[in-house]
Amino acid sequence: MSRKFTVGPGLLLVLAGASGCASARAVTPPIHTEAALGRVVVYRNGVAYFERRAIVKGNELTLEVPGQRLDDFLKSLTVEDVRSGKLVPISFPTLDDQDDEVKIRLELPQDGTYELKITYVTESPSWKPSYRLELHGKEPAKLEAWAVVHNVSGEDWKHVAIGVGSTSALSFKYDLRSVHFVDRETLTDETALGVAPPTGGTPYQVAKKEVELLGAVKRVAPEPARAPRLEQLAERSPKRNSHSTMPAAMPSPAESFAAGGGQAGARDDGLSAVAQRARSTKQKIRVEGYAKPEDSDRKSASLANANVVRDSLIKDGVPAEQIEVVGTGQSSTGDTARVLAVGGETPAPAQPTSAAPDEPLGDAYFLTQMPLDVEKNHSAMVNVLSSAVHAEPVYLYDPISARGSKRFAFRAVLFDNPTEHTLDPGPVTVYADGQFLGEGLSDPIQPKSRAFVPFSLDRKVLIDEKDGTRETIDRLVTAERGVLTTEARRFRTTELELTNRGLSPVIVYVRHAVADGYTLESPRQGVEKFRDAYLVPVKLAANASEKLTLEEATPIKKSVDIRSEGGIAELKLFLQASAARLEPNTRAALEQVVELHRRMAELEEKRQTAELQSETYRTRIDELNEQLVSLRRVSQAQALSHSLAQKMDESSQRLQKLTLAVADIDGQILAQRVTLEDRLAELTLDKKSELAAK
Repeated sequence: MSRKFTVGPGLLLVLAGASGCASARAVTPPIHTEAALGRVVVYRNGVAYFERRAIVKGNELTLEVPGQRLDDFLKSLTVEDVRSGKLVPISFPTLDDQDDEVKIRLELPQDGTYELKITYVTESPSWKPSYRLELHGKEPAKLEAWAVVHNVSGEDWKHVAIGVGSTSALSFKYDLRSVHFVDRETLTDETALGVAPPTGGTPYQVAKKEVELLGAVKRVAPEPARAPRLEQLAERSPKRNSHSTMPAAMPSPAESFAAGGGQAGARDDGLSAVAQRARSTKQKIRVEGYAKPEDSDRKSASLANANVVRDSLIKDGVPAEQIEVVGTGQSSTGDTARVLAVGGETPAPAQPTSAAPDEPLGDAYFLTQMPLDVEKNHSAMVNVLSSAVHAEPVYLYDPISARGSKRFAFRAVLFDNPTEHTLDPGPVTVYADGQFLGEGLSDPIQPKSRAFVPFSLDRKVLIDEKDGTRETIDRLVTAERGVLTTEARRFRTTELELTNRGLSPVIVYVRHAVADGYTLESPRQGVEKFRDAYLVPVKLAANASEKLTLEEATPIKKSVDIRSEGGIAELKLFLQASAARLEPNTRAALEQVVELHRRMAELEEKRQTAELQSETYRTRIDELNEQLVSLRRVSQAQALSHSLAQKMDESSQRLQKLTLAVADIDGQILAQRVTLEDRLAELTLDKKSELAAK
């Protein structure tokens, strides 16, 4: 049993006339009946539940249902005799010979006094939630939820229990109004002369093949000293079910076009739109005409009215062969003609949607405790929840969302849903001690769960971000002449420096989205899953900074050339982390390769040092030689020349030793390289090593 949240009768705000609440859609006429309306529950999926009660004296109760509501009405109607608990049979006329308003008769077994309960679901505007959250320091906060409900049912709701709900239930339109004929095969006991191929397509046809009603030309009563008017033909909204034969919403009289004696005069935009569609789709159109009830020759009158619309469509460029004209021979008090699309593709059904693909939708049911009054074409704000909740002010760093910020954290409130029902997404106004703080928009809040609502951007918490990548080896797979095939991981690192420029400590929740194919590696503690991302809390003292490192990884296949410096560096890191898991012989062979690389690196370093020293001595010898050449011209500089000659001789000897040392080092390097190539050629990974490294 769903928990109900009840409120007092005074918590209702009636808004101004709500004719615009239907989003410019014409208001559907109401259901007329003597059964009193007792309860209305409006849902978020475009329907409302109605419950009526009636005391019937006799054996019949009549309901007059507009054609626009009939399919939903028939699909969901239940009538129960409250005293006996039995269901009451229902009858209604076949609609080919009726107007748009249909009389539904509830037939009782015999004359008497009955108490009936009548329930049904019909189309209704969705209700909209709105929330108020007032913070009180360390005291519990107060959460209010209001529902905006639009009464466009065409009747006043007097002394009615009003409720709102949201469920994961699917809702759709289904044609129960039309007469469906099933195509059947004709059999005979005579010898067949030929066999026809099977026919593709739908297994049944709507009566007269009326697939989609594009609109209707309405008959309007004549005004004094003026000719009768025909309201314009309005193309059906693409959101409506293409299989339904309910007429489309009619435009205002100001958009109508004139006709004299049943003949159309000037063109109108409605017919132009239908003609444009017909030209583009090449779809067959049928125009069905209807006579007036007082016409003596209904067949001729209905055909004449159909031809009026046909002529207008032809003037708009629709080929005559594309239009089929039918004089129905039937009368109608409301329609002069109807235009239908015959054949063609039907639009794909709408798919159910949610705020997030993987989030549960949840359900809720809120009902007022006392009956309320809401006039037709008015809206009401009904208080559906008022409760103390746990809430705390925090900051939310959200660089992911379209309206997020990569530089600053948003001021937000973190609060609990205290109910056992989902709170639908809607605007949240945040107050603190009577002061307006800001507004936010909530996602669906699951029962007994927490929710963040950012409401302000004060730029007190500043974030600097730096990204990087690295790769590590997890397992060796194969080795071939110094090239290792490995299973590795690629890491993406995000380093954040968060700075609190405020005068009080704060908690910042960092929202981090992990890339497709990656998993969060660090941090592992204190992390919460938040829809398609993660939340990491960070405590910041006043005028202080903290660093946060977020690391995610994905598995990859990688080839490592351990003959190169980069490859041997990766192998060294792998051995440091996983040497204990390797088979001893494999580990020893790999360590020997690393050691050979180390020795070669030392020899290369020695050679480079010797080369640098040799270059220094060569430069010094050249300088000394130039000085000696210059001193030969001076007879008094013999002692100095002798000293410089000794220095040049010493430098030459040292250069000679370094040259020999370089040659020796080259020999050692060559020997080490040959040894390394030999070890690499012999290096293999046995199965034990592979399994141990897993």
